[in-house]
Amino acid sequence: MASSSASSLKVRRGRVVKGLKALHAKEETLYTGCRINCGGSQCVLKVRRRDGRVTAIEPDDHYNRGVGREDAVVSDLDLVKNRLQLRGCPMGWMFHKLASSPDRILYPLKRVEGAKRGEGKFERISWDEALDLVAGKMKEIVERYGPYSIVTPYAPNARLERLFGLWGAGMEGWGWCSMDPGRLAMHLMTGNPGWSYGEGSNDMADFLMNTKMIVLWGFEPTITHFGPGHQLAYYIRMARERGAPVICIDPRYTVAAEVLADQWIPIKPGTDIAMMLAVANVLIKEDLYNKEFVEKYVDTRGFEEWRSYILGTKDGTEKTPEWAEKICAVPAETIREFARLYARMKPTWLWKGYGIDRKSRGENTARGAASLQAIMGYWGMAGGSVPLHLRFRHKPSVMLPYGEIPKRLVPKMYRSHKWAQMVLLLDRVNAGEISLDEYKRVIGWRAGALPKGPVSRFWAGGTGGGGGVASSVEENGTTSYEEALPNPKMLMWGTYYGAGTNTLNNNADSTNDQLKALEKMEFVVWAGTQMGPMARCADVVLPLSDTTLETRYINTGGYGGFANYTFLPGVVPSPGEAKNDEWVYSELARRLGIGEQYNQYYDGENWDQAWEEYLEDEYRDLSIKLKKLGVKTPGWKKFTKSCLINVDENYDEPWHGYKDFIEGGKPLRTQSGKIELYSYVVADESQKGKLHFDAHGQLIDNLPNDWRDLAPFAAHQPIYRGMDHADVKRFPLMLLTSYPRYRIHSTFWNVPWLKGDCYRHAIWMNVADAQARGIKDGDLVRIHNDKGVAAIPAYVTSRILPGLAVIHHGGWYEPDENGVDRGCTPNVFLTDLESPVTAPPVTNLVEVERL
Repeated sequence: MASSSASSLKVRRGRVVKGLKALHAKEETLYTGCRINCGGSQCVLKVRRRDGRVTAIEPDDHYNRGVGREDAVVSDLDLVKNRLQLRGCPMGWMFHKLASSPDRILYPLKRVEGAKRGEGKFERISWDEALDLVAGKMKEIVERYGPYSIVTPYAPNARLERLFGLWGAGMEGWGWCSMDPGRLAMHLMTGNPGWSYGEGSNDMADFLMNTKMIVLWGFEPTITHFGPGHQLAYYIRMARERGAPVICIDPRYTVAAEVLADQWIPIKPGTDIAMMLAVANVLIKEDLYNKEFVEKYVDTRGFEEWRSYILGTKDGTEKTPEWAEKICAVPAETIREFARLYARMKPTWLWKGYGIDRKSRGENTARGAASLQAIMGYWGMAGGSVPLHLRFRHKPSVMLPYGEIPKRLVPKMYRSHKWAQMVLLLDRVNAGEISLDEYKRVIGWRAGALPKGPVSRFWAGGTGGGGGVASSVEENGTTSYEEALPNPKMLMWGTYYGAGTNTLNNNADSTNDQLKALEKMEFVVWAGTQMGPMARCADVVLPLSDTTLETRYINTGGYGGFANYTFLPGVVPSPGEAKNDEWVYSELARRLGIGEQYNQYYDGENWDQAWEEYLEDEYRDLSIKLKKLGVKTPGWKKFTKSCLINVDENYDEPWHGYKDFIEGGKPLRTQSGKIELYSYVVADESQKGKLHFDAHGQLIDNLPNDWRDLAPFAAHQPIYRGMDHADVKRFPLMLLTSYPRYRIHSTFWNVPWLKGDCYRHAIWMNVADAQARGIKDGDLVRIHNDKGVAAIPAYVTSRILPGLAVIHHGGWYEPDENGVDRGCTPNVFLTDLESPVTAPPVTNLVEVERL
């Protein structure tokens, strides 16, 4: 009987295997990098293709093929060299579903005459008609309203910025929502421009092998994609198994707290700086900080200014654990013992998530975390961290501009996420309701005269193929930002990253305010892949190729922990008439009379040939630079097939940043040449109102002209509409808009495979808050504040603190006939016109009631 059962099982198994083989018959297998705005962009996808279509996407298998848990078979040297599969996240394996979505835009479209914006009524037009219309409108708008009449929304578009600079008209907003408080802190504390990416913290092998303790402060590495997929979380897990304790400080009991941490310390959101200051108080008063390091590497005056503030000498309030407990709700004894453990576990790898900076006053938390690491001497040492930018060992830039760098600096008159306020508040300025100075403070004005002599700035994101690439441009001091006001009449947007194209969902400001601002535009151009909320509000829609599956590209990665390059071969052709965005802007440049300056490779005849020539030139230059570093590179054809250059393969030791400063004695590019906990620029009130350059002529590109009441060092300043704000009487729940596990911003929202069983879009509520409102798990609820209204189901849980609510970021704006958002993008609730603008405000207060 047993033999018969075994035989039957073998037959059934054989049928299954045969069926699977038939399913994949006549397929070819190839590799591609992954290119989307997740911060990592270092993954490799194994793609199956048949008859010009993707049939499946699988994990990378460049290393350790067939092995599940790779650390069981690899050595420490293998980990240093990153001989691991560069596995993607769940979204990476769904690109073919996204590319074939029913919402995919296949042809250029024009809004039907008489239709309202947002209705989504379009007619198909040709590319020539679309591009002629857009270029014609650009010329017409500038002729009628002046050079500052064409604007972009969130987020900045490096292609358009270079086009505007060469053409001599148009303006951009400055900054992103990702990590700008950290970028500002990096410049103020080290003299390293935030967009230059010139120096970072350390790679993953370094903290795995050298750290004694890991602190995840508002950081969820099982969601945040530093490095390939969730590889950072994997390294943290391995470090814990090697004996490094992990502490998670977060208002949510996250997956990281559950599966990675030894201790979870819940904290009131927006109060992290109070706990940081109290930790510093213990370190200083109990003589636990690293005096030798501070004396040698930290600016003495800055340290004394911060210490005086912490001890209460300046303001009469000592920042003790007891003081902090009343603010952050973490018990004083927990803070005190954490500080002692932090000092004892040398070195500690402390990493703060971007989320704690993406709130009112986030500039303080960014500097606070970095200041703690500095006074403990964990800055620039093996196993420590500089929690501003996770980076990797040096590797040369690639995909640099394929044309001229403009001599004209494009005006940055507004913080990019304040673009709608830049439009709407002009009426109040003209009506005399607010002053011009207040207008500039609110929108984050960052414009003015250039200093005499050469200055430098950085092209964030490159300008012609080059996401995340920084290249310098020199100015001769003869040009300047004119002090004219913006006159916005035409909005242009659309770029290579889907995450940047849905400003109504992704911008850190009120969705309804953005809709009002759109109505004030005479003409709106949008480019992207999916017919989402922003596309429906456009006058012209331009269909773009998918960046991962349909575009040939050399990818250099982003925020990291690992050093590699990947190639995207263009696995399948673009459907319909979708085009590479580089072609779109090159064609617009030709119609504006600057085609040759914008793209020296393309004459309007053969785009594919021109683009391939550019890629080969870039790879040739890259290979020469890598050879000088001792890194072997494959030939061009081999690289396009293997799709991977692992720079870490060339090294036998882990990497950490600031070695030249700490070990080589090379001064930082600050005023003192040391780490500056205290900003002399911010401390100088006479500097307000100016465009700011540091002592070395570098533009401080994340500092507005007027930083309001931003302190010169990491200080406690209550956040706008936090849990202790007066408006809790009207809206008693503080809303967090955390990143989702199954979306990159709003990209993949419309992929059914990443919803339903694996994700339900709901508002998270604490059990006590739900019971007080008669709400049960799964109930449909109405969420509202003074900016918007939405309706989604409730998820009742004990995983968040009472008084909090969480709606995950990136839901599409889907209003019903009454204006209630049924897709529930949390952006409908956002606003902050009071705080310094570098920190993107993605929290607010709301009320929830059962429908």
